[in-house]
This record gives sequence, structure tokens and C-alpha cells, in this order.
Amino acid sequence: MHFSNWQNKLSALWLVVLLIVASNLVWAWLHNDIHIQTNIFALLPKKNQDKALENTQQYVNQQLNNKVFLVIDTPDEKALVHATELLKQQVQASTLWQPLKPQLDTDQFVQTLFQHHAGLLAAEDVEHLKRQDYSALTEQSLLQVMSPGMPITAELFKNDPLLLFPRFAMGLAHQQSNPAIEMEQGFATLKDVNTISRFFTLELTQSPYNIDYQKDTEVWMKQFNQQLAQFNVKTHWTGTLLFSNFGTQSAEKEISSIGLGSSIGVLLLVWFGFRSLRPMLTEFIAVSSGCLLAFAVTHWLFGEIHLMTLVFGASLVGVCVDFSFYFMALQSQHRKIDGFSILKPVLPSLFMGLMTTLVAYLFLTFTPFPGFKQIAVFSMVGLSSAWLTSILLLPRLKALNAEPAIQTLKFIGDARCYFLQHQKLRYSSIALIVLIGLGSVYFLKSNDDIRNLQSMDQQLKQEDHYVRERFGQEQGSDYFVIRAKTSAEVEALEQQLIQQLSDLKMQGVVHSFQAIGQSIPSELQQKQNIQLLQSIPKSDLILYAQALQLNPQDVFNWQVHLSTQPILNLSKFSQHPFAFLQPNATERLILLQGIQNEQALQDLQNGYIKLLQPVKNLSHLFKEHRIQAQYLLAYALIALTLGLAFIYGLNAIIPLILPVSLALLSTFAVQAWLGIEINLFSIMGTFLIIGIGVDYAIFYRHGHDHPQVVGMALFLCMMSTLLGFGLLSFSHTYAIHCFGLTVLLGVIFSFIYATLFTQADQQHRVILNNQPKS
Repeated sequence: MHFSNWQNKLSALWLVVLLIVASNLVWAWLHNDIHIQTNIFALLPKKNQDKALENTQQYVNQQLNNKVFLVIDTPDEKALVHATELLKQQVQASTLWQPLKPQLDTDQFVQTLFQHHAGLLAAEDVEHLKRQDYSALTEQSLLQVMSPGMPITAELFKNDPLLLFPRFAMGLAHQQSNPAIEMEQGFATLKDVNTISRFFTLELTQSPYNIDYQKDTEVWMKQFNQQLAQFNVKTHWTGTLLFSNFGTQSAEKEISSIGLGSSIGVLLLVWFGFRSLRPMLTEFIAVSSGCLLAFAVTHWLFGEIHLMTLVFGASLVGVCVDFSFYFMALQSQHRKIDGFSILKPVLPSLFMGLMTTLVAYLFLTFTPFPGFKQIAVFSMVGLSSAWLTSILLLPRLKALNAEPAIQTLKFIGDARCYFLQHQKLRYSSIALIVLIGLGSVYFLKSNDDIRNLQSMDQQLKQEDHYVRERFGQEQGSDYFVIRAKTSAEVEALEQQLIQQLSDLKMQGVVHSFQAIGQSIPSELQQKQNIQLLQSIPKSDLILYAQALQLNPQDVFNWQVHLSTQPILNLSKFSQHPFAFLQPNATERLILLQGIQNEQALQDLQNGYIKLLQPVKNLSHLFKEHRIQAQYLLAYALIALTLGLAFIYGLNAIIPLILPVSLALLSTFAVQAWLGIEINLFSIMGTFLIIGIGVDYAIFYRHGHDHPQVVGMALFLCMMSTLLGFGLLSFSHTYAIHCFGLTVLLGVIFSFIYATLFTQADQQHRVILNNQPKS
């Protein structure tokens, strides 16, 4: 074939571009340069805040996300020992986990504390010393000596004659949310009548969002569970890795189901419309070329592509077939005319249909959400590529037989003609839709909870709840950040905040909190405690020594040498589970659980202390961007209105914009009736409705002389869109479900209103009826 015309030259050039892109993608895939992102929170914008606070938040997320928590339930001690040893061996033999470490070596920890016990005092003892109530202090010590469960040695009396350290240690034990928990072999262990449970923390070696790593760890866990099941040992797992893995699998299944459902649906649809399966091949070629180029451009621009982007990309087939269905339906009525001759007069309407959809997606790129920007870029590039492939490919093929479908769907054209002929009916219908819609939208509610982003498995939620409740791990996502110039200032601020939180805990404002300062007093506090001990009069020490038949001089020596004893600091505390609450020397964290009054906690903030609530802040951010998206939606409608007015004239504004405007109103009205709460994803779905709805109106505006053909073609377009995006309404992820449901309703209403209310334009018309039919 000679390159004698523009379509041949453009086709050859387009084919070369696609081959080059495909080759580059294959090369990148073979060299592992294709990056698929599965972290659902990568879709979210980064909140503008203090850079240091942002780093702290990332640090906390990393500390929590890079761990998997395991509880094993055993019937007896023998099974517990066996399960613990087996876990150690399996972890040691695998590269999937960091070496298993005890949560706390109790003996070593107590020994470290005792070596630095000089300034470690129980809160009650500190109060006695501050009030100079030395008799109450020594009475506590005497009672302790007489306690039958207290082991007393000569060494203990020599180093701690007032027995202050045992009371401090007992105070630490009472801070546990569940006093029944014991540390055995360094692991938290809980013994009931029929069950013994042990808690383990496994640290990951890779990102919890790595798809291959998720699959490998899932296989490892299943094998380990099967081994323990032989000994009647049950396992309970939780952690970000498991929830992320479920989200990945859920997304992959939805990609498969959406793709399969869309393909089967469109297969039946094209057979109904054209009595041939050839459109499936041509649309597969168009969609494949679109997705190929879209994948390459999106990955190049963003350095990665999110799995969620591919979920929406799988639905591109529901949009790009609009153009081809319209062309093939028209071509079927003029079989003896050359395909490009038919294309020429309809090309403006096809091009405007593409442009209106692209404008809708273009406005999505103005959102601060990386996920929506990716989806918008993917969709714009994919649709443009698929559109170009379609107009270069379809005119070369023979016309198909759409007459049976046109006759079957003749009622659509008849209904359109009837409504257009009865103006009173049309105007009253429009007024009724507006009144009912405005009245219903008033009751529409929103839900911006960020937790709706990710799908949740009920079994995983139950396992997570069991682990956290069993071992007092009910950890909220809120925490205080304390920052100062020096470590001493941080410690002092932490002690002050701990006291305030303790008071609020007594008032029921907060259920509990975790802080380093609960276990380790600040160095300043320890020094002050030592000074208080050195202030005890010798007369009181003599009376105490005589009561216990101790050598008073030994007690005096202990008091004198207190100032030379080592002070406990965090460097000796690095193996404790709470050590991560100090990211650096000038910053500490306090974790909060069970907040009942947020305002009371917010009132504790100052220039050094900040309350971080990631979930609440992100949900608030979602709300802000939903509101911004609503304004953006209005701007998109205004932009489309101006563009259409410029191209078609002012008289075309109402016929082209009215149907999609009514469709949006009706969509939200139905959601209000059904009690469905809208969110950002619902609003984003309306951008797709705008593009598609205006397309329908444009095609009807141009197709006044063949309403039956246009009605049949647009019905197929609507159904294909429903099969693509409408299937998203069945997603288990609430956000995707909302998007899909919005598109589902919006597309149906757009088609109905464009069919009944869009008048034909005498100026912009497709004239083919003077050509002979087959």
C-alpha cells in the first residue's frame, strides 16, 4: 500500500509509536523498573505542616507498619514451649523476618534498674519526702519487711536500706493494663484456666506494601499455622502487612471481576448491536493501545503506578466504545460509502465528545490527591490513544448490520420524538425534576472518614481486636509530640504532661496513655529525688535502723553516697518496648488510647507540645478537598459551558448542559433517598458523568436526521459504560463503591435526559441521507 493519503501515513506513524512504547515497557519489566504501588495511603495528599512533625508522623507510621503481631493460644505449658521454639526456628531460617527478639528481658531490665536505683522512687514515697513526713516513709519500709512475700537480703539492705526500689518496681508493674500478664522468656504471657497465650512481635525485612513480599509472608504464615495446628495451638495475626495484603488481593480480584464482567457484558452487547463479534476485536485493539500508552506515560510522570489506577483503567472500555458505537451504527446505514467519507462529517462530533470527556478529567488533575492525578492522566492519555486508534482502524472495515438492534430499540427514538413534539410535557418534566431534586439534595449527607478508603475483612478485624484486647494493645492513632532544645527540657515537659494526663485519666477524659517517663523519671527528677533522700534527718534514720536492728552507720553511709550513684538514662533503656517513643534526644512521644474529650487534650498544647491525630486530620483533609472538588465541579461545568458556547453558539448552551445538570441533580437526589453518604469519590465520579453526559447531548444535537440510529448507538454506549464503571459499585472498598454507584446513576440519568430533552441543531448536522443505502 502506498502512503498516498493522510490516514495511511498517520496510521503508520501511530503504529510505530505504539511499538516503541511497548518495547520500552517490556525492557523496563525485564529489568524490574516497573513499580506498582499498593499502599492505599499513597493516594492521599501530604498534609501541609511542620516538616519536623511530618518526619515524626512518618517515623511513627514506620514503627507501627513494619511489624506483625502474633498471639498463640496453647492448651498447656508443654505446647507453649514447643510453639515458642518452633517460631524461633522458623523465623531464624527465613529471610522474611528480622531475628526474633524478646520484647523485654525482665531479669536484665530489673538488674539495670537496680544498678541505677538511687533516684528511682515510687510516687507515694516522693510525696512523703516532699511533705517531710519521714515517719510515714519509714512505716512503709517496716511494713514491707514484715510482708511475707517480700524477699529481704543483707545485700538489699546495704544498697537500699529503706527498701525504696521494690516499691518503685511494684509501681511499674501496676502500670500494666492487665496485671495478669507476665514476662516469660522475654515474651508477654497470659495464663487462664484452659488457655495459655503468648504475644510475639515480628519485624519485617521489606515494605508491607511490596506485593511479592506480601505473598511470600502469607505462604509462610499458612505453613506455620498448619504446623502448630497439629499440636492444638491456635494463632492470631494482625498488622499492616495483613491488611495491606487483603487490600491487594481484593483489588486484584476486583480487577479480574470488573475486567471479566465488562468483557462478557460488552461481548453480548456488541453481538446484540451488530450481530458480530468483530467490534470486540477492534475495541480490544483500541483499549489495549490506550492502556499501553496510558501506563507508559503515567509511570514515566509519577515514577510508579498505583494499583487503584489500574482498577479504574480496567474500566476504560466503558468509555472509549462510545465513539466507535456511534460511528459503526451510522456506518451500518450507509454501507456502500467509504468509511473515511462517513467519518469526515461525524469527526467534529466525535472529537468534541472526546474533548468534553478530557476536560472533565483535566479538572481532576487540579486536585492535590496524587491518586486522582494518576487516574486523570491515565484516563486522558488512554482515552485519547484509544480514540485515535478507533478513527484510524474502524473506517477501514466493512459496515456491520445494526438494523435489528435499531428496530428493537426503536422505542428510544420514538420516545425522543414524542417528548420533543410536546413542549409542555418536556418543560413540566424538567420543572418537576428540578423541584424534586433540589428538595431531596437538602437531605444529602456526607461521610469523609478516611478509614473508608480501604476494604476491611471481618475476620482480620476480629483477629486484630482479639490480639489488642487480649494483651492490652488497644492502641489509638493519636499521640502527643514533645519537642525542645535539650533532652533535659524534653524530659521536664514530658513529666509535666504525664501529670496532666494522669489527672485527665482520673476524670475519664482518656482511657490510658503510654510514655517513657512512666517507667523512667527524668534525670532532673532523679537528682531531685536523691536530694530529698539526703534531706532525711539522721534522727529518723537512727530510729528506723534501731527498729530493724541495723547498723545506723551503714544507713548514714548509704545516704552520703547517694549523690555518687549512677543516674538512669535512656541509653540503658534501649531494649524496652517503649524505647521507640523517643525518636531523638530532643523529642518524645506519648501514645493515647480511648480519648473521650478531644478538646481537653487539645488544651494541653503549647509551643513545645503538639497533639497529632492522623486519622482525624486526614478525614478533615478529605472533607476540605471534597468541598474544593464541589467547587471544582462547578468550575468544570462553567468551562464546558463557555467552550460549547464558543463552538456551537449561545443557543446551544441549554440543550447541551441541561441534561447532564439534571442528571447530577437526580443522582444526588437518589443517593439522598437511599441514605447513601457522599464523599470525595462520589464527587470525583461526577466529573466522568459530565464528560459522558455532554457527549450524549452532542451526539443527539448533531444527529437530528437519524434519531433511531443515535438512540441505538447511545444506548449501547450507556450500557458499555455501566458495564465498565457501573460494576465498580459492587466493590468491597467503600470509596470505589461510592464512585461506581455515582457513575451508575449519573450515566443512566444522562442518557434518559439527553434523549428526551436535547433538541437537534439545524446548523451542525450530519448529512448522509442523500447517499444511497445498501
